[in-house]
Amino acid sequence: MNAVNEFAIPHRWSKKYPQFGTGPLSIEPIISEEVFKLERDKIFRKAWLQVCREEDLPEKGSFFTRHIELCNVHVLVSRGEDGKIRAFHNVCSHRLNKLVWDAQGKGKFHACKFHGWVYNSSGQLVDVPDEGSFFGLNKKENGLEPIHLDIWQGFIFICLDPQPEQTLPEFLGDVVGMLDGYKFDKFSLGYGYKSRLKCNWKIAVDSQQEAYHAVTLHRRTLGDICVDKNNPYMHALDIQFMGPHRMISLPFPAEYNPTPMAEVSARYAWTIKKKDHGVLDPSNMPKGVNPTRAKNWLFDIYLIWPNFWIAVFDGAYQTHNFWPTGLDSMYQEIKMHVIKPTTNGELFALEHAKAMNRDTWVEDFSTLETTQTVLHSGAKKHFILQDEEILIRHFYKTLQEQMST
Repeated sequence: MNAVNEFAIPHRWSKKYPQFGTGPLSIEPIISEEVFKLERDKIFRKAWLQVCREEDLPEKGSFFTRHIELCNVHVLVSRGEDGKIRAFHNVCSHRLNKLVWDAQGKGKFHACKFHGWVYNSSGQLVDVPDEGSFFGLNKKENGLEPIHLDIWQGFIFICLDPQPEQTLPEFLGDVVGMLDGYKFDKFSLGYGYKSRLKCNWKIAVDSQQEAYHAVTLHRRTLGDICVDKNNPYMHALDIQFMGPHRMISLPFPAEYNPTPMAEVSARYAWTIKKKDHGVLDPSNMPKGVNPTRAKNWLFDIYLIWPNFWIAVFDGAYQTHNFWPTGLDSMYQEIKMHVIKPTTNGELFALEHAKAMNRDTWVEDFSTLETTQTVLHSGAKKHFILQDEEILIRHFYKTLQEQMST
């Protein structure tokens, strides 16, 4: 008897997760100013937001700044002289000027450029010029205003809510157990890209939570690893939901004939077109990495609510942050973390992977700005989604639930 082709089973995800429905999906959350304001107040001011990694603060005095434009919040993340990492509002207590202007760096002290008030790397106010002219000023009570911070797997998260409803482990929920054991610390930043797009942030997220587009949009870059005779539309190996978070596990083709360039590159180091790299121990895999234990596994995508995306491979991991700046505008950061190259061959492979991923990412975001204008045209009111796009249904269901609380 012939084996069942799992990829050809119709509507397998909607049958497994009937709670997300099968009907058209309204575009209203993407074009509504009212929804956008609710997202700011109900989601981004409440959720845990990933802002940087521990290696961005390698030494005592290291700092990292982030402007969360949607919430009009300037954030300073700093490693104090005690080695502890803290987050603060990047605001001087005197006349509320921005304190630290550099994006990243190192400094034992931070002096406000307006009047010279000085703070140490732990956020304490340590010096005030002409202090005697103030009225009972207590420096201990006028340090930088703290922001809640916690760390998971080296990823630094903050929560802007003065009283978070959940701790970071509670917020991440089952994601913690799914990725426990993945060696994020074995990799270092290989390359990355930043850009601004004239589209709603959710449109960009939507483009990254299904593989249905890969066969068409990426036919020039990734087409040879997106098509398999038994799985011509890159149907997922697995899809799981973890509270507000979600994941999709994607396959490598059973038959793959690399180009000469790809073959040479894969000989020396990881590329997206190399299935196995040998970093992961097949006998001791994290629960949520290749959860089906498929032999033809390529990578998994984890979408951490609301705007953080992690893709884990055997040989690299990628992150993607989607930051809304307006109803029709956003800022994004994409970073690929790899094993640090030590030979010329590995450097060559890195450059090849960098070019290939750059071209893939350009394809991913080539349509979004025009899509946003079309959405505002009023020509259509709904998206029509197929079974493999069920993560999008979960995303908007979570959005609705979070905004209604």
